[in-house]
Amino acid sequence: MPNGLIVERRLLKVERVIGETTVRRTVETDIVLPFKIIKIFDVIANVMDVQTEVGVGGVDITGVIHKQLFVVDRGDVVRHLDEDVPFQVFVPVAGAAPGMNVQVDIRVISVDTSLIDPLTVRQMIILEIFVKVTVTEQIEVVVDVRDTDIIVKKELLKVDSVVGEDLIMQTFTPTVTLPITAKKIFRILPTVRDVTAEVRFDTVILRGVIHKQVFFVDEGDLVRHATEDIPFTRTVDIPGARPGMHVQFNVKVIVQEFELIDPPSRLLRQVLVIEAFVKVTETLQLEVVVDVQGKFIVVTKKLLKVEAVVVDVLQQETLRAVVTLPVQAIKVFEIVGRIVNLQAEARFDQVVVRGILHKQIFFVDPGNLVRHAREDIPFTFVKMAPGARPGMNVQVSARIVGDIRHRIVDTQGLRLEQTAVIEIFVKVTRTVQLEVVTDVRRVIPPLDPPPKSTSEEES
Repeated sequence: MPNGLIVERRLLKVERVIGETTVRRTVETDIVLPFKIIKIFDVIANVMDVQTEVGVGGVDITGVIHKQLFVVDRGDVVRHLDEDVPFQVFVPVAGAAPGMNVQVDIRVISVDTSLIDPLTVRQMIILEIFVKVTVTEQIEVVVDVRDTDIIVKKELLKVDSVVGEDLIMQTFTPTVTLPITAKKIFRILPTVRDVTAEVRFDTVILRGVIHKQVFFVDEGDLVRHATEDIPFTRTVDIPGARPGMHVQFNVKVIVQEFELIDPPSRLLRQVLVIEAFVKVTETLQLEVVVDVQGKFIVVTKKLLKVEAVVVDVLQQETLRAVVTLPVQAIKVFEIVGRIVNLQAEARFDQVVVRGILHKQIFFVDPGNLVRHAREDIPFTFVKMAPGARPGMNVQVSARIVGDIRHRIVDTQGLRLEQTAVIEIFVKVTRTVQLEVVTDVRRVIPPLDPPPKSTSEEES
């Protein structure tokens, strides 16, 4: 640089915060039971299959509230029912526009139920919805300025820098055999479940399951229901990605077309399209210049509104439980688990993580029949997070590491001990507005011409 001024710059690719808000919405629904009851014992609800779309001035959110109802029938027997309630809400966010990024966290605050009559249950579900809209920007910031007669002010900034992102699409054309002959297909409802992402060198591997509900009309003109699960694996190229970096993803599936092969038939051909968005980030900690003072120094600044990373925590926890099976088991065939209702709260130098380990247990009884039992294990883990404070933003994810280990612990074959290892990743951030220096230069004014002499004036 001229005049001895040395300026060092760094190109950052960061998420600039457009706006964020938290709202509460109420979803009311009635369910008609297949039998008469005398009271409602309990309701467990969680939100799944959330889809988002950023529009002008806000975010459109759709999803499904999955509920488990425990009711007491007229014989004083506790019975269990499943119900899925779709919902759609629009959350206003000033400045939001199509194409921007969005982060949405939804949790169930409460479920109020009332018995309208012995066959009808009315439920009022209150959802708390947190929405943050961001846009990915590349900004060149000044990280150092050197010269002999200047004062440089810096601040430490710890942010997630975007390594790369991509939106990919993949088409599947599966053919499923229905359990009975169908005259026509009424509807197919697809969802994506159990999606995981693994970061490797220059690549992200997505794995998951496409779960489909097929509604069709049989030869007796009755509407039937069938389900199908299709595992998938997709590789996404992200140059610069490395193991240990953070990954964000959003996967959705669309049924593009479907048809019965030579109806009436049991063979159903479908065309499914998976749309997956993947973003890889790395946490950078660097000092940025926020002001430069000196003679003839001109500074250009830009307001940066970003998520400053306070602390990252990655830890494994072991969760043990003993369940009493409904009938004797001679061996356990499989235990399928997933984590639901995951929540996190920042406290002073700590983060409290709560969730439920939902398990489906498949076992063999003495008659060699495969049986099924369900179990929900609530858990609470307290993680040390230096620098965390109440009110800060917390992002949390969890996964089950490996298989759920198990053993039968009594001679009757009724008590089953299970051990699951859960890996929990927590990121605590705070939204900061910081004016950073993007350019520094020295502007020396031109020298005034020397004054004219008296003889020159007379001539």
